[in-house]
Amino acid sequence: MDLDKITMERLTFIKYLYNTVVEQSGKPEPQCSASLLTFHDSVELFLQLTAVYLDVSKKEVKFMDYWDLIASSQKKSGIQLSQKESMRRLNAARGLLKHQGTRPSRLDIEGFRVSVTNFFAENTKIVFDLDFNELSLIDLVQFDRVRDKLNEAQKALNENMIEESLRFVAIAFDMLINDYESTKQKRFGRSPFFFGGLRRLPKGTEISNRHSGIPINTSLNIKALEDFVDEVSESLKPMQNAFKLISLGIDYRKYVKFSLYIPLIYTMADGSYTTAQRDWGSRGLPKIEDVSFCVNFVIESAIALQEFDFAIEHD
Repeated sequence: MDLDKITMERLTFIKYLYNTVVEQSGKPEPQCSASLLTFHDSVELFLQLTAVYLDVSKKEVKFMDYWDLIASSQKKSGIQLSQKESMRRLNAARGLLKHQGTRPSRLDIEGFRVSVTNFFAENTKIVFDLDFNELSLIDLVQFDRVRDKLNEAQKALNENMIEESLRFVAIAFDMLINDYESTKQKRFGRSPFFFGGLRRLPKGTEISNRHSGIPINTSLNIKALEDFVDEVSESLKPMQNAFKLISLGIDYRKYVKFSLYIPLIYTMADGSYTTAQRDWGSRGLPKIEDVSFCVNFVIESAIALQEFDFAIEHD
C-alpha cells in the first residue's frame, strides 16, 4: 500500500523526534527524566497518524484506547498493534511524572527506550509495511544541493562504500554552511558570520621603531614579521571556524567528532570539490554507525539552520 507524501512526512518527523529523545535519554539525571515525556509524545503521534491513515480517527481518544480503535479498521482488517502492555507502563509513568512530579529512575528510562524502540520497529511494519530503521530523515533537509549529496552519501553507505560516503558527507556539510551564508551577504559581500582574518604584509612595507623614529626596512625583519603574521593567522583559523559554527547554532562537540571522520575537502575554481584521502592508521576504516553519525549530524545541522533562517535584502 503506497503512502502519500503527507503521511511519509509525518512518519519521518516521528522518527526525527524519536532520534532526538534517544539522545536525550542518554544524558545524566535529572536531564534524562524529561525524555519520558517525549517518548510518550512520539508514540502518541504514531498512534494518531495510524488512526488517520486507517480512517478510524475520532476526537478525544485516550492513549490506551488506540489499540482497540485501530483494531476496528476496515481499511486494513485484522490489524493488531504490539507492545500494548509496555506502552501502558510508559503511559502510567508519564502520568506520575507530569501530575505528581515522580521522576523515573535511570533504569526505568533505559527500559522505556527499549520498549519504544521495539514499538516503532514492530508497528511501522504492521501498519505501513515499512522498516522504521530505513525511514530517511534526509527529506527534512530543505537545502536542495545538501539533500542531494546526503542521498548520494546514504546510497554509498548502503553499498558499504565507506570512504565514498564520507566524501559526499563532507561536501554536503561544506555546501550547507556556504548555502546558508550566501543568503546573508551584506552589501559589500561579507558574511555576518565572518570573524576576521589576517593577511600577509604588502611588499615595500616599512616597519618603524616608534621610540627612535628610525625606519627599519631590512628583508630579514620583514620576513620575520611575515612569518609571525602567518603563524598567528594559522592559530586563529580554528577559533574563527569554532566561532562561526557556534554562532550558527551547530553543536560544536558533535562537530569535533564529525571532523575526525570526514576527509579534507578543497573547492576548485569551477566550484567542484576534490578531497584528500585520509590515513586511518591503526584505527582502521570507520564503521557504518560512524558514517551514519556523520550523515545525521549534517541533517541535524541543516534543521538547526532551517529553524531560524533569514535573508539580508540589498538596497
